[in-house]
Amino acid sequence: MLRLSIIVPLLGEPSQLDDTLVSVLENRPANCEVLVVHRGRYDDPYGLAGEVRFIEADSGATLAECLNLGLRASRAPVVHVLRCGVEVTPGWAEAAVGHFRDAEVAGVAAVVVSTQEPRQIVSAGVGYRAEGVAWPLDEGAAPDRLEECQNNLCGPDILAGFYCRSTIESLGGFSSHAADMLIGIDAALAIRQAGFRCVVEPNCVAHAGNAIAPARPGFRHGHDAERLFWRWASAHGWCRSLAGHAALVAGECAIGLGRPLLFLQLLGRLLGVIRAASARRNSKPREFASTENPAVIPIAEFDAARPSCQRSSNAA
Repeated sequence: MLRLSIIVPLLGEPSQLDDTLVSVLENRPANCEVLVVHRGRYDDPYGLAGEVRFIEADSGATLAECLNLGLRASRAPVVHVLRCGVEVTPGWAEAAVGHFRDAEVAGVAAVVVSTQEPRQIVSAGVGYRAEGVAWPLDEGAAPDRLEECQNNLCGPDILAGFYCRSTIESLGGFSSHAADMLIGIDAALAIRQAGFRCVVEPNCVAHAGNAIAPARPGFRHGHDAERLFWRWASAHGWCRSLAGHAALVAGECAIGLGRPLLFLQLLGRLLGVIRAASARRNSKPREFASTENPAVIPIAEFDAARPSCQRSSNAA
């Protein structure tokens, strides 16, 4: 029976997929499936249809929409999101999947290091503060500092993260109101609110090349970060969140005139506030319908030796 579904979203050129997919197929664990969600047509030049399930998304689909499409098609209780440009190592998945035997764990962060500098961490999960600041944990640090980052962990980085499928489905899937790293932040905060937790697994190691660009200030980042802040500000307490956020925005205003990207970020924040206010007035619970597929294995059929991820979003 399947234990793990590996979802690789392809949003750019097909060549971006090659190294990632080769590393997955060479190192994949037993009882797993590999799903590539691609925008528009993909010709499968290497004839991998027998080993990989290729799923076509709309040409304009966002990253979150591609992930949700893969999530609906997945058949295992644990899903692994892996971005193009990230290469996995032998045994990377086993230790991470084992954490899901703990009923309180719904997310596991991989340790992503630089391909060029293996002693330099790119991300060991993501952190998030009440004022709305998000960052890759331990970026630029050495792997031996991992224990220090656990206390700051919010959840897995979307570069390489493991999730309990049933939990993410119960939360409505990945939010389309965020992009890149902020998708992982939103999912992690939803997991925490539902009563579960996330962990870092030091033995789950992947490599990221120069093609993986860090989030930069700009209009889209400001827009998504602002919407994310207003979505979760109450979880940290309104007084604390608003005071910190006001100081953050004031600081950006102070230096924004001299930095065009920060000025664009401020404009993005303004639109984000407007859209967040509109969304609160018209808010409805997010719904997530799994694909009606007879090949999907019911969670109850997994034995106790395998991670079942059988849990409720109301669990404490």
